[in-house]
Amino acid sequence: MVETEETEKQHDLRIRSAERAHDHELKVIEIHQRQIEAFALAGMRAPAFVAAGGVAASLGFYSANYGRLVGKADALALFNNSLAWMLGGLLFTILAPGLAYFSQFAYLDAVASRVHDWNHPFSHDTRRTRIVMQVGNVFRWVCVIVVLLAIGCVSSGGLQFLHLVATL
Repeated sequence: MVETEETEKQHDLRIRSAERAHDHELKVIEIHQRQIEAFALAGMRAPAFVAAGGVAASLGFYSANYGRLVGKADALALFNNSLAWMLGGLLFTILAPGLAYFSQFAYLDAVASRVHDWNHPFSHDTRRTRIVMQVGNVFRWVCVIVVLLAIGCVSSGGLQFLHLVATL
């Protein structure tokens, strides 16, 4: 196969195409950075709201029903079980945004570790890109599982609480 030499016009077109491709990748990096910041803010706010609401509701219920709860061991056991399930949901809720944050951070690292060059396709995956992409996928799926566990824990705690209210 005979290779022809690139003309100046073809060279300019190739360089402009490469610059557009590189600019596109930089824009993707900026988007990922904004997502990481959003997850970090959510990761700090969500646990605070959940903890404050859960503590306030538990203390309010306990103080309003202290006389009815103290005399019944079964009611206290239901109350404690409900709180334990809610605490499990709270812990998983705290963990989920962190996992989502780490998944986005891994995806950002994957995009940033791509190699740029001046020939088509202008950007190539590296070994690091493939590894951190897999790490990001693992964190994403663990996050999904943790969110489902949080929903299950809060649901179980709510059912325990409803059973407690029905027995009082």
